[in-house]
Amino acid sequence: MDERRVGRGWWLFWSALIVLGLCLCAWQISRGLTRAQHLEDAASAPELIMPDAPPASASLIELRGEWLPQHGLLLDNRTLDHRHGVAVLTPFKAEDGRWWLVERGFVASPAPRVDPEVITPAGSGVIRGRWQWLDSRGTSGGPLFGPNREGQRLQQVDLTAWQALGPPAYAGVLHQVSGIGQFAPWWQPGNMTPERHYAYALQWLGLSLGAAVVMVLGARRQRATPLRQHRV
Repeated sequence: MDERRVGRGWWLFWSALIVLGLCLCAWQISRGLTRAQHLEDAASAPELIMPDAPPASASLIELRGEWLPQHGLLLDNRTLDHRHGVAVLTPFKAEDGRWWLVERGFVASPAPRVDPEVITPAGSGVIRGRWQWLDSRGTSGGPLFGPNREGQRLQQVDLTAWQALGPPAYAGVLHQVSGIGQFAPWWQPGNMTPERHYAYALQWLGLSLGAAVVMVLGARRQRATPLRQHRV
């Protein structure tokens, strides 16, 4: 009976490891395909001026209007050139009356947990940026530990932080690349190439295959051991 339990535990453990490796392999393949599609979209993304229809991901958008600095917040825990700081999030009211959430760039923090001084130009002007859609909840996603907002800082982008302004033009973020009020460019759509994701997928597949080999060879050895003992 004990031998049967050991045998079942052996098969369950290694089967679970194989399934885990295959799931992670599929996940990395999916991320690679998504990344490849994003690069393709970015390469063919249009340049839009005051769009009145939902823009494609990575579109280069030009807006004319003015900042709403009283509604500005800070995206916490950003780094640039080995400096710790925040990304500045400020709504921008376009001339047609709609507002867009704009990520204006990186500003270093003067000290841990001390908000930097953010200067926002007054008056009308022009900005340009790359468009990023948020998820179905209006957030940038990712793990969240504790409350999302602490003072003027957000752990992740969440459009509910600006609900007092009413619905935005579209549920996304415009990452500023030029124009009035820009800070040091920080945002990158992703540093990993599709090929790196596929390489990770191959590693997880190799883990699953290795686990399968160990599972089969170990099971054969377990079956052979009682036979040797019986003969002795």
